[in-house]
Amino acid sequence: MLLYALTTVVSAFLLFQVQPIIAKIILPWFGGSAAVWTVCLLFFQMVLLLGYTYAHVLVRYFERQVQTMIHAGLLLVSGLLVLRTIYPPASMKPLPGADPTVGILALLAATVGLPYFLLSTTGPLLQAWYARQHHSKMPYRLYALSNAGSMFALLSYPWPVERYLTLHQQSLTWSVAYGAFMLVCGFTAFRSGTEEEAVAVEEQAPAAKPTARQYAMWLLLPACASVLLLAITNHLSQNVAAIPLLWVLPLSLYLLSFILCFEGSGWYRRNPYIQLLVVALGGMAYGLTVDTTGNMPIWWMLLLFGLGMFTCCMVLHGELVRLKPDPQYLTHFYLMISAGGALGGVFVGLLAPRIFRSFYEMPLGLGLCAVLVLIALRGDPEGNWFDRLLPPSHLTVAAVALAALGFLGYDKQILVTQHVPANLGTYALFAVLAAGALLVLVIMRGGPRREWIRDPALWAMMAVEVTALMLAGSLGFQVRESSSGYRLMVRNFYGALKVRDTGPETNMTAVRTLTHGTINHGEEYLNIARRRLPTTYYGPNTGVGIAIREKQKQGSMRVGVIGLGTGTIAAYGRLGDYYRYYEINPLVPPITKGQFYFVPMCAAKLEIAMGDARLTLEKEAPENFDVLAVDAFSSDAIPVHLLTNEAMQLYFRHLKADGILAVHVSNRYLDLQPVVAGEARALGKLARVVDTDDDETQDVFGATWVLVTSPATGFDDIEMKNSAEIESKRIVRLWTDDYSNLFQILK
Repeated sequence: MLLYALTTVVSAFLLFQVQPIIAKIILPWFGGSAAVWTVCLLFFQMVLLLGYTYAHVLVRYFERQVQTMIHAGLLLVSGLLVLRTIYPPASMKPLPGADPTVGILALLAATVGLPYFLLSTTGPLLQAWYARQHHSKMPYRLYALSNAGSMFALLSYPWPVERYLTLHQQSLTWSVAYGAFMLVCGFTAFRSGTEEEAVAVEEQAPAAKPTARQYAMWLLLPACASVLLLAITNHLSQNVAAIPLLWVLPLSLYLLSFILCFEGSGWYRRNPYIQLLVVALGGMAYGLTVDTTGNMPIWWMLLLFGLGMFTCCMVLHGELVRLKPDPQYLTHFYLMISAGGALGGVFVGLLAPRIFRSFYEMPLGLGLCAVLVLIALRGDPEGNWFDRLLPPSHLTVAAVALAALGFLGYDKQILVTQHVPANLGTYALFAVLAAGALLVLVIMRGGPRREWIRDPALWAMMAVEVTALMLAGSLGFQVRESSSGYRLMVRNFYGALKVRDTGPETNMTAVRTLTHGTINHGEEYLNIARRRLPTTYYGPNTGVGIAIREKQKQGSMRVGVIGLGTGTIAAYGRLGDYYRYYEINPLVPPITKGQFYFVPMCAAKLEIAMGDARLTLEKEAPENFDVLAVDAFSSDAIPVHLLTNEAMQLYFRHLKADGILAVHVSNRYLDLQPVVAGEARALGKLARVVDTDDDETQDVFGATWVLVTSPATGFDDIEMKNSAEIESKRIVRLWTDDYSNLFQILK
């Protein structure tokens, strides 16, 4: 047993340690988008499915000695592939305009595909071999042990691994560890095969074949958990940063639920987890609504969605364990679990960006969770009071009615007066949905009865039903909220973009707004008299405004901007000037040119270079910019590779000797000033921070810019008077392409 356990833990550790390593390596090559991790998870889930299929076929159709020889041969081939480490060469960088999803999948297949495939087969293979040798149900504990090794790998990454090792060191260390795993796994395979031959194989009575309903639940329960994992991770990464910390925390909680549920005695109990599920689903639905209207602190966001997802996964995986089969159908069971995980990954990673115009995956996942739990409870023959759940047809009718109520209830004037704060309007909406759901259930059950008060089981059951119906109403509300009043809604790999007007062109204060996720990415006055005014983060007194206006005094100028958005900086363009934008998202230029006027009305010569800014600038000859503005955000997340020391060196290669680099560091969750300050010191440059407040009269937002220039020229008097020294007390290790750590700069 010890040998099986050791091999299982090592394989699981390497299986999940390689995920953040390779994802962080390729992240800069695909624009630093939060979707990179989602597609990586999709790849890992698909390969996991292939690995479980391989284990199922190998165990079912091949003799034990043949199984060992096939597996050992593949291990040897994979070992030869990782001798050069898993770090991909620069020749594998994507071409401009290539589909990022296809590019990520192909790159991962070429680098870690075969090793990951073989690591994924270790768990089910060893458990099948152990069950065949010992005729025991014990292998389910090996599954829990496997998930424990996986979780330890994930938790170790943001702190000791990412903090102290560069990416090249991480990839090299992993490759060496994989070589050690090959030896241990090969020894275990041959040793277990020899012992199995020495053991007299007893004839076992055939176990009852799982039903079609069991197979369906084996697929759907883990699929729902996978949807929630990916949707919540995507939500956090979109609004904070695409960093390993926010990748591994949800995934660790997801694995922890597997560990606790599959541990021998099992930690899942319907009481109290069903009650906690009600709180978790309602809390996350409310959190989604609030997070689109206000700034939720990062630690509250992590706590709310982290614990909520963990509770959902505990219930989903707990109900899954209650349906586990006899060990004779072990590989069937694991095959369906992996298929469910892959199904969730395909939905979130491939289908959702192509069929939805906004991020509907999480509310859909929450609703699906409630529905599946109700189905699992109703179909349990041991649940003596679950048979009193309403039939699915009744719940479906009620859910449609509540969804319609939520959709129509978007206009808060239906519920409260327009003078009530938005959050109170949200409270009122949820209260109306809860009351409506409870009323529907009471009517469907034939009216209130006195014995209900003395029946806590019925109230617990109705609480789950009310939550499911409220989620239907919440989904209708969020669909209406995320689509009502917008001129344009589009979505792709890089996120969701929306354009909205606040009034008619005759209104002097009416503006047209571009939002990416939950973040404003630029506004423009609709009235023709104010249409050319630079607004939001780019007003005349902001860092970039001061830099451009001072350089304009020297005559015609060249300006580079990383990140197009609405093209607001083009408002400063004059005849004789040259403005060059760098934009990675192909959806942005048509919006900027077709919905806004900054770029079409720009007096300067203006060009847009498509593709990742780093990759494009590396290929270009020096552009001799007077000002280069770094203003690339994905929702509120920053692409880390645009703020490394190598990136700064590249920027100054494209600046004139007296040019100014303007870096936009406004962020709700990250303190980026010490990062830029450290890189300026490393390059021998001067850095000053320009921090401005809101000016509602000019539609200018509070913004923080860091200006960096050569000490030989320094800053002009105006720039010095309107800026300050960077006074952050944080000590941050120099960021390079090989090392970065956002955990140290969380606010």
